[in-house]
Amino acid sequence: MPNYSAIRQEYSDALPGWQLVKRCVAGPREVRKYNEYLPMPDPLNQSPENIARYEQLKKRAMFLNVVGRTRIGLLGAVFRKTAEIELPAAIDYLLENASGDGSSLEQLSKESTGECLDTGRGGLLVDFPKVQLPEGQTALTVAQAANARAYVHFYCAESIINWREDVIDGVRRLVLVVLHEKINEPTADGFEFTAKDQYRALMLRDGRYVQSVHSSENPEGEETEPKDKTGKPFDHIPFHFFGAESNDASIDKSPLEDLAEVNILHYGNSATVEESGFISSQPSLFITTDIDPSEFVKLNPNGMHIGSRRGHNLGKNGTAIMLQANETQLARELMKDKEEQMLMIGARIVQQGSGAETAEAVRIRYSSDNSVLGTIAGNVSEAVRLALFDAQRFMVGAVDEKGTVFWLNQEFFDQAMDAQAITAQVQLWQQGIIAKRDLRVNLRKGAVLEADRTDEDIDADREDDAPVLGSEDDPTTNQPPGVKDE
Repeated sequence: MPNYSAIRQEYSDALPGWQLVKRCVAGPREVRKYNEYLPMPDPLNQSPENIARYEQLKKRAMFLNVVGRTRIGLLGAVFRKTAEIELPAAIDYLLENASGDGSSLEQLSKESTGECLDTGRGGLLVDFPKVQLPEGQTALTVAQAANARAYVHFYCAESIINWREDVIDGVRRLVLVVLHEKINEPTADGFEFTAKDQYRALMLRDGRYVQSVHSSENPEGEETEPKDKTGKPFDHIPFHFFGAESNDASIDKSPLEDLAEVNILHYGNSATVEESGFISSQPSLFITTDIDPSEFVKLNPNGMHIGSRRGHNLGKNGTAIMLQANETQLARELMKDKEEQMLMIGARIVQQGSGAETAEAVRIRYSSDNSVLGTIAGNVSEAVRLALFDAQRFMVGAVDEKGTVFWLNQEFFDQAMDAQAITAQVQLWQQGIIAKRDLRVNLRKGAVLEADRTDEDIDADREDDAPVLGSEDDPTTNQPPGVKDE
């Protein structure tokens, strides 16, 4: 029987880091579910009292969700502008329904980018649904063929449990990918369901792509050989990795893992601060008296009341003193150190920049983060583009590489032009060094023109405007002297 659920060692080594980041992204409630992130002060004491005290310690500790907020900010930087997309007619349905569940192509890319930030890894599988023909029917009808479409399915890093690459004809090729899936089987009444494990094996066997699905009920698996529109088998596995560094099958380090590690240490320092504050902030009363204990109870039947208006009999030699611990700043200073470290890693939400800091200084300060984010955006774009090629192989057999464009935004900051820069651009156009189209492209990049405002839109609006007189030498046109309209 095939060991379809085998897990690679690299996967097992990377899994704790992935889980750490995703739990931090989920927020305080998720982090508090796991005791490993906040050690118990006395782990050998498993008494109910100590466990209850530890639970109170976790409730008082503040988890500042820097990882989650940073992730939102980085995603917002990529998707602040819509992706550049151009698809052939055969697969233009993917714009609105990329994975078959109603998710758009942009939403698929956003999910992929977020996964790449969390784990530095993920994958896209292009698949064509198996059409069950009615009994006696041997070929698809036109209506059935129209509804049968190839889709792009997203798989997170935890789902890709096994893979293998071999060198074939001098080229490293992906020959095995095993995907762990969860299938929900409803009960007879339809109101409940049972989650079951399923393993999808993608294999390149003798240069032909085959796929099999395994489960506990069907361990041997059901093998199929997907073919393109022309009936030819695929010579590669239509599964495309994307990563934080490259798009090969190796595991890249999670971009947010370092930040998550510091975030958890900050959480531990917070627990120390809150616990010490809870314990030491309450004053403790100490008394000395020569009264016999039994006699003291008679004289003070309700015990000692702090702050009450009644008096207390402590005998002729009795004294009372109130003690309260002094505030300690060590744990709080450690928290501040962690906040500065998180800011250095990329957690802009923790501390705002000073008012005197220029936009250029901000860009320089975060240039390393942007380079990583730019690499992620580029890698996800390339993986999506390759997936779109395979979707075309399923739908039409041929690939239109020039007509297939998908590129995520990599302009993470507004680079607004000042008046001097605008004047310089206009002078270049007037001198005939650049064309009017180049001028408008540069004005869009400089946030002078709206990014989605095309040349056709501008020309149409200009036709509706009143005539604008040019120079004295050429009053009949709004062009500079000697420059012809393009």
